[in-house]
Amino acid sequence: MARHVALVLVLAAGLALPTATLATDDASPVSGTLDPHPEWLIEASELQVMLPAGGSVKVVALQPADEFAQAHIPGAAQIDWPDLEIVETSDQRVATWRAEVETKLTALGLSPTDTVVIYDFDTLYAARLWWILDQLGHEDKRILNGGFGAWQVSDGEMETGPSRVEPASEPYAGTPNEDAIATLAEVQAALGDPNVVLVNARRPDEYVEGHIPGAVNIEFTRNANDTGHWRSPDELLSMYAAAGVTPDKTVIPYCSTGVRSAMTYFTLRMLGYPRVTLFTGSFKEWSSHPDLPVTTGDQP
Repeated sequence: MARHVALVLVLAAGLALPTATLATDDASPVSGTLDPHPEWLIEASELQVMLPAGGSVKVVALQPADEFAQAHIPGAAQIDWPDLEIVETSDQRVATWRAEVETKLTALGLSPTDTVVIYDFDTLYAARLWWILDQLGHEDKRILNGGFGAWQVSDGEMETGPSRVEPASEPYAGTPNEDAIATLAEVQAALGDPNVVLVNARRPDEYVEGHIPGAVNIEFTRNANDTGHWRSPDELLSMYAAAGVTPDKTVIPYCSTGVRSAMTYFTLRMLGYPRVTLFTGSFKEWSSHPDLPVTTGDQP
């Protein structure tokens, strides 16, 4: 893992935990230093205040174009996750993909200095675009907590039809954050390393059918409650710690194509885990190599 040296937001009460070292004891199974980023989640009420103010706030919906056309946040751009997919993590493919993504971000009207707010509609996929911006070094990027459903509940204004955003005046040029991506070779090298934990974010039935050896199964939907809002930090920290996913380890989330596991990546980063890296090639890339081991059943 040579390239990878390395929310807290109480949703109900609106309180943030400070940076802290959590010691392992009978009350808390979590250990390690956390540097939480509650600002990476934005509530619908906050976004309603920000948008009329103008400036460099850009909203992007990660959803199909036909669904977007039925209703969306005014002024939002639209793109869907298949347009951003990458399931091969060779250096050349990643470099080519980044250039392709930068072209698409330019078409969405985005610049590296913009505040970008991303939302989805009941899929919890918004974190995929957040991760893409993160691996391009984009500084100010946030997710609308609760997605478009939260916007509707808050009586936010809506418009219909296709996106009408204009391309950015300058090509988007990111600064690659290599720590955000785990390659196939790096995941293979991490097998059996006690300082690394893999998190399979797929459904339990998918996990049972086959997973990377040693991976624990925490389905990505478990990060949210029934309304699509992130669960409380205490719940999240306890859930991950119970599976051995603690801040003192390097954590590698994956799923089938890196879309669902991006939520795991975002959640752990927001909680303040210092070393989280997404295997975007995920099980699709892993299983395409017959020589690589696969474990079946409900145990790591």
